[in-house]
Amino acid sequence: MPQQAFLKGVQAYWEALGQPGDPPELGGSRIDAFVDLLHMTSGADHGFRLLELLDSPYAGIAVGDDKRPWRLHWAIQVGEVEPFVAPGLEGLIFLADTIADPDGCHRVYTIKDGMRGDLEFSDLTGVLRWMTAQVRHAKGEHDDAELQEIQSAASALLDDDWEKGPTSGLYIVEELLDTPLFEAWDAISRGQWPLVESDGSSTPVDREDGWQRRLSLWLTRRFLATRTLELPEDIGVSDMDAVHRALVDHLIDFEQAIHAGEVPRIIDETAAGEDSKLAALAFAWMERYDSWRTAASVPAPDEVDAFVDEPPPFQHTPFTRKLMQALSVSLDRMVEQGELELDPDRKEALLIELVTAGSDARSVKHMLKKLTSTLVDSDHVEEIYPSDDKIQDRLREDLGG
Repeated sequence: MPQQAFLKGVQAYWEALGQPGDPPELGGSRIDAFVDLLHMTSGADHGFRLLELLDSPYAGIAVGDDKRPWRLHWAIQVGEVEPFVAPGLEGLIFLADTIADPDGCHRVYTIKDGMRGDLEFSDLTGVLRWMTAQVRHAKGEHDDAELQEIQSAASALLDDDWEKGPTSGLYIVEELLDTPLFEAWDAISRGQWPLVESDGSSTPVDREDGWQRRLSLWLTRRFLATRTLELPEDIGVSDMDAVHRALVDHLIDFEQAIHAGEVPRIIDETAAGEDSKLAALAFAWMERYDSWRTAASVPAPDEVDAFVDEPPPFQHTPFTRKLMQALSVSLDRMVEQGELELDPDRKEALLIELVTAGSDARSVKHMLKKLTSTLVDSDHVEEIYPSDDKIQDRLREDLGG
């Protein structure tokens, strides 16, 4: 019966838009069929259409671009909801939950200016009935009273237990919007961090529908409270879909940048990117970051070490371990190809010298230059044959860009 009512809703919406013939075959599940329907009818007069989301939102979030809705689009993607809009309803965004509730229904919510709207539907059949009425109202076939009557019958107040926790798609979206990921990027550029308390919740370990978005919300909250990322033991990044892998990768890069004291890769890449507005914000981010790091590196008069000629023992961070491993492989390859002569007993000392130089760099580009000059000038190297440019190209290739 629910499937029959849904198909009738599709037919009614198709006819209201004046589409020729019968609707073509749509996706197998109701949510897939609904999305297909929006795709096929987006060009019709008064037709609803899927909201085009911004490309990867993390660059905009990292550099603090508040002119475009990066934060909202990020929350929509991670929340696994399908956004759509309608002409004449400016600012109102509909969110269809791709995860079904216990009754097998896909709920539909609305948000406006980042806040939950009053118009909601308990299933796709209800929203199709209202969409059909909205189209006919726009064409003058329904008056205001008729539209309101249909809206009252088709919509629902969603306030049950499903809506009170991370089973709900809208709950995920709203909670992600409340997390200060955007603010954390700005704070770290100033040598600060937003005060975030852990909510004390345990790791979500179930594999029921929607587990990835629940885990992503938990990981984001925990990262902001602890500045570390740790996946549950029984879950690997390869188990996650692309949207959630992208979030994990972003948090890993952020964590490495925090603990290594370097300009994060995403900031450096954005500064060199084609989006001039984001690039300008990335350069401003780096200027703020360099200013406090420079000030922090200058000791106060009473803090000057009397034993300045005795450097402290080298201490690893997650970033330096990763860098040392990559450099070790690169040095071995250069030795094998006859580009470098190196006494094996001096390799470890050379690696520490290189990592020390690289970890103090302002950006990836700066790090490559420092690594190259340090390698060329090092007393631990017996002979090195390629030019500086070729060495830098080799390091860029071996270190992944």
